[in-house]
Parts: sequence; structure tokens; C-alpha cells
Amino acid sequence: MRGVNTGFDEDDTKPIPIADETSYHVYHDATSDWLFSETLINAIAVILNTNPTKTPIPLTDVTDTDALDVIFADTHDGRERNEGYVVFTISDLDVFAHANGHVFIRERPTDGT
Repeated sequence: MRGVNTGFDEDDTKPIPIADETSYHVYHDATSDWLFSETLINAIAVILNTNPTKTPIPLTDVTDTDALDVIFADTHDGRERNEGYVVFTISDLDVFAHANGHVFIRERPTDGT
């Protein structure tokens, strides 16, 4: 996936599952050619088992993707960011994105808990 570690190995079909396979870890490499929002869209698409070019992921409905890309990119003087995070819900997934590139995505419980 163009140099971005979204938890994929050649044999994997989803981001790295955590614990009970309803939570996932994704890492965005700020030095890659991908934007942070592209990493999120692709990871969410894999978790939802959908093709984002055929079934768009409505990331712009819940957050400003341009702002995400800016706040999760390296600083203007080239330093990596290591503080700050954003939390939001999209398509029944809770997303916790940290400035250091680590993203945790959790499926929302369906049993009311």
C-alpha cells in the first residue's frame, strides 16, 4: 500500500486486530506519500470489507480531512509531531488517532454496551 503501514502484510486482509478482533491498530508513516486521511479511509474500508472507490467512506461527513492531514503531518521545520489526538465515530467505528501516527479503530458494540 504505497509504503504506508496500515497493518497489512502480504497475506493479511485487514489492519492488525487487537484482542477480540473488534479493535484494530493502524500506523500512519508521516514520511510516506500518503495523506493521513488516505490511511484512515483505506483502513476503514478494509475493516468494513468494502472497496472505497466503489463505496465511499464518508470521512468528510464526520471530520475535516484537510485539517486531519495538516495536524498529523510533520511540522513545518520537519519535526515529527508527538502530541495531540482526535477521536471520532464513523460507520459504527470509534477512531482514536494520535499525532504520532498510531490509530486505534474499534467496532462499536451492537448489544447496547
